[in-house]
Amino acid sequence: MSGDLSREQNRAMLKWFNKNYRNLRELYRNQYIAYNENGLIAHSEDLSSVLEIAKASGEHFAIYFLPKSTASVHILPIKFRTVVRQDWIPNYQVKLKHNEFEVTASMLVDSGAELSLISYKLGQELGYALADAESTLFAETIGGTVEYVLRNVEMNIDGYDFIAPVAWLQQNLAVEQLLLGREVVFDRFNIEFRQADEEIIFTWRNNS
Repeated sequence: MSGDLSREQNRAMLKWFNKNYRNLRELYRNQYIAYNENGLIAHSEDLSSVLEIAKASGEHFAIYFLPKSTASVHILPIKFRTVVRQDWIPNYQVKLKHNEFEVTASMLVDSGAELSLISYKLGQELGYALADAESTLFAETIGGTVEYVLRNVEMNIDGYDFIAPVAWLQQNLAVEQLLLGREVVFDRFNIEFRQADEEIIFTWRNNS
């Protein structure tokens, strides 16, 4: 479904996602899901199938990849196990656009990541391809070295459009978490994390 999500819709969708994340992770490991505040719309290991079903539903939706194993760490920040378990994941709905294709995806808001990051599969769905003789770049991560190329991606958060550089992975990984990094994004918005309320607030900077 086309059209921008309102802040209220974003919050409602994230509330449902966070409430059901543990069950979703157990039921749909290594799969993409499409969902909204009313529940699950589609799931599959094939991203194209999920997008096709979700778009056919006529409802607004966001996509998310549920990792096969929570023990596999590639790009994700280091996680420490605490006595008091906190299941909230600071994700936010972000609309990604390229040419005629657009999709709303749940991205982990990561102040420790310099660049935003998208998976190889999602980059393909957006219509990106390597140019002739284009060289890949390498990044050192906790899980080893990964290959990526840079793309300027059109983004929309809470109705505000902007373009930000994104690292498009060039290999499929066990963990395909999408990251919303600092470059451009943190200059365009003031971002407030309210962990106790399980909420993130994006406020557009008028002088950006």
